[in-house]
Amino acid sequence: MKKWKSISTGVSCLSILLAAGIVPVTASDEITEIPEQSIVYWSMWEEEEPQADVIREAAEAYEEATGISVEIQWKGRRIQSLIGPALDAGEQIDLFDDDYQRMVQDHREYLTELKKMSETVDYENHIMPVLLEQVKNWGNGELLAMPYQPYITGVWYNKELWEEAGLTEKDIPDTWEDLIKVCRKIRNSDSGLSAMACDGEYVNLLYGYQLARYLGQERVWQLIHDCTWSQTAEAKQAADDIRRLFLAGYMSRTSPADHPEGQDEVGNGEAVMVLQGSWTPNEVTEDTGYDDTWGFFPWPAVKNGTDGTEGIMIGAQGFGVMKDSQMKQEAFDFAYSVCTGETDMKMTDIVNSIPADTDNTQWPEMLADAASYMGKMSKPYMWAAGLEAEPDYKDQIQAELLKLTRLEESSEEFIENLSNMK
Repeated sequence: MKKWKSISTGVSCLSILLAAGIVPVTASDEITEIPEQSIVYWSMWEEEEPQADVIREAAEAYEEATGISVEIQWKGRRIQSLIGPALDAGEQIDLFDDDYQRMVQDHREYLTELKKMSETVDYENHIMPVLLEQVKNWGNGELLAMPYQPYITGVWYNKELWEEAGLTEKDIPDTWEDLIKVCRKIRNSDSGLSAMACDGEYVNLLYGYQLARYLGQERVWQLIHDCTWSQTAEAKQAADDIRRLFLAGYMSRTSPADHPEGQDEVGNGEAVMVLQGSWTPNEVTEDTGYDDTWGFFPWPAVKNGTDGTEGIMIGAQGFGVMKDSQMKQEAFDFAYSVCTGETDMKMTDIVNSIPADTDNTQWPEMLADAASYMGKMSKPYMWAAGLEAEPDYKDQIQAELLKLTRLEESSEEFIENLSNMK
């Protein structure tokens, strides 16, 4: 490993990166000499994933500029279950990444407050305002995570199949009844296409969105927290609505399918639409080779509902710096180099994701339809609009939703079973 020695007073890790052209500004405290060191980073990515390629390249550039290596342990999505026990056991970890909401809510006692370090580089102005608002809300006003690879959720559709079913831009639905009309038109067309497809692990998006349209995010959370399912008429109405999609044959015959078989139906020319995150077009393209254009619209509004299409499930991955780390500044500097500037755009280009840095305004072509909606989406929802906010009950809610969408139980049975959670 290289060593970084005899650096003059006032020069920082990030100013070294500045000189190398890697990041735009300086962030670290004054340093006179840094011996051989390394940052221990647990990553949510698998080593062969394209995100890992971008991060590995950033780590190499960081070491080249500073002499400080980034020791990456590729944990994949298993990090969700591994990071908590590791932190509880006192394992040496300087930096890790995961879903930024889960990071702040589940591990906040281990995370460093980043405000002082972020101020030196004006980092908060590089974060999408809606993401910054959420991070600080979950952190009781503290900046505990650094968002990157943002996502939005909504209905993604195959434009070629949309036209094949006889639909035009004028058919893009704003309301629930408009969506039903679109589904009916596709089903009754000569195309042989299914209107929608879905994967089993994402049925909570269908119900979460519909429930939040009726109640709003806060009342959804309160409903789950207080377990007032049987006293909330909108809960059954939302269940009726989602069950109708399956009962009426608007969903593909395989839905809810094993992931990613459902979403891949949109790329395979079998289904027109899927409700999913903005990573879906890229995943479907990689799985199926579909290279035509994608359309997007927000989940529609319901009659007499609390929220309209301004409400959206939006989120990101996030980096967290450990409170007990001896390399806090260095870990922040490295994460900052990934979340902003050229590395952020490399991530955007390679995996067709939304840029994290607000200075990077160019979205990938396959996500371009969603960009025009971003400014109108002013009410951020948690994942599944809060259906996973209570860890003790999220698995039961998911199990009941699978029964509901497989038509194994009625809406009345669904509500009754959820009412017995407590």
